[in-house]
Amino acid sequence: MMNRRRFLKASLLAAAAPAALPPLVRPLLASAPKKVLVLGGTSFLGPAVVEAAVVAGHTVTLFNRGVTNPGLFPNLEKLRGFRSPEATDENFSALGERRWDAVIDVWPSDPALAETAARRLRDRTKQYLYVSSIAAYDAKDWAKPGLTEDAPLNPWDPSIRAYNRGKAESERRLNALLDGRLTVVRPGPIKGDRDTTPDLLAWLRRAQAGGAHIGPGSGEDHVQKVDVKDVARFLVLAIDRPLHGTYNLTGVPMTFREYLGQCVAVTRSDAEFVWVPQEFLHAQGLDPDPSFLGKFPSWHPEPERRGLFQISSRKAFDAGWTQRPFQETALEYLWYFDSLDPVVWSWTDELSPEAEARALKAWREASQRRTGA
Repeated sequence: MMNRRRFLKASLLAAAAPAALPPLVRPLLASAPKKVLVLGGTSFLGPAVVEAAVVAGHTVTLFNRGVTNPGLFPNLEKLRGFRSPEATDENFSALGERRWDAVIDVWPSDPALAETAARRLRDRTKQYLYVSSIAAYDAKDWAKPGLTEDAPLNPWDPSIRAYNRGKAESERRLNALLDGRLTVVRPGPIKGDRDTTPDLLAWLRRAQAGGAHIGPGSGEDHVQKVDVKDVARFLVLAIDRPLHGTYNLTGVPMTFREYLGQCVAVTRSDAEFVWVPQEFLHAQGLDPDPSFLGKFPSWHPEPERRGLFQISSRKAFDAGWTQRPFQETALEYLWYFDSLDPVVWSWTDELSPEAEARALKAWREASQRRTGA
C-alpha cells in the first residue's frame, strides 16, 4: 500500500510539474518539434539562437558561407551558399526545394539582402523571423520614454545612418512579402557570451581596478541592455507558440547608478563611482560619445535620446518572455573577453587612468570651494 501511495504521489507531482514552470518554459515543453532554418548562425546572436532551438527539441539546419566559425555545431546540418543584394550574384542552390516550419534571419541591415532571402523562401516556410533593432525607430521619437512597437520607423533617407534606415526598410519589405507570417524582434544593445563590443567591458574593467572612478552625470540617466540568450529564447518562444507581429526586446531600463552598481557587484569590487555633472565633464573636455563607446560608454544624457533607453518591452513580457539577471549577463560577457587570446584581441580604455584622475581631482577641488571645506 505504501508503495502505491508513493507511486500515486509521484505521478501527481509529475503531472502538475509543467503547470508550475515559468511561462517561458511551458510552451517549449508542449510544442511539437519543428524544422528550423537559421540563416547565418555562427557569429554572436546566431549561435545562441541555434543552441536555444536545439535545446527546445527542434531540428536545426544552418545556411551560411562556412567562413565564420565553421567548426561550430559539428552535429548539425550545414548548407553552404552565398547571399547577395543582387539576385544574379547569390547562391541558394544548397536549399533545393526543401521546406521548413520556420526561417530565422539574424543579421542583415541591407534591405536588399533581407529581401532576396525572404523572396526565395517565403513559399517554403510557415513563419519567417527577422531580427531588426530599436535603431529602426524614427529618431524624431527618441526623446519619448516608453516607445512601443507601433512607433514610426525611419524613412528611407540617405541622410540617416545606413544601419538605422536599413533595418526599418528591411522590415517594410519583409512585411510586404510575407503576408502575416512575419515575426520581427527589435532588440536594444545585446550583451553576453560571444559579444566583442567593449562598451560594458570599460565599466567592468574600471570596477575591477577598484578605487575611485567617474560616474558620469547624476546617475539618473537610463541604460538598457538585453542578454543574447534572452533574445534567442524569445525567438524560439515565437516559433513554439507561434507569435507573429513585432516585439521590442530591450528588457527593463536601469538608471546609470544601478548599472554601475551592478558592475561593482559582479566584480566583487570596492570601486567607488563619483558622480560628476555633465557640465563639469564638458569643461574638462570629457563629453559623451555619439556611439555606444567613447570615454563613458552607453551614457547618453542628451534630452533628444533619453527615450531610446527607456523603450517598452511590455508586449514581449506579456507573451511570456523573461529576462536574466543582469549580473549573469555581465559575468558571461566578462568571461568571454577573458577567454580571448590577448595576442589576437586587445583593448585600451578610451579614458586613461591619468585623465580620469585629473578630472576627479579637479571635481573634488571645485566641490570643496563651493562648500568652503
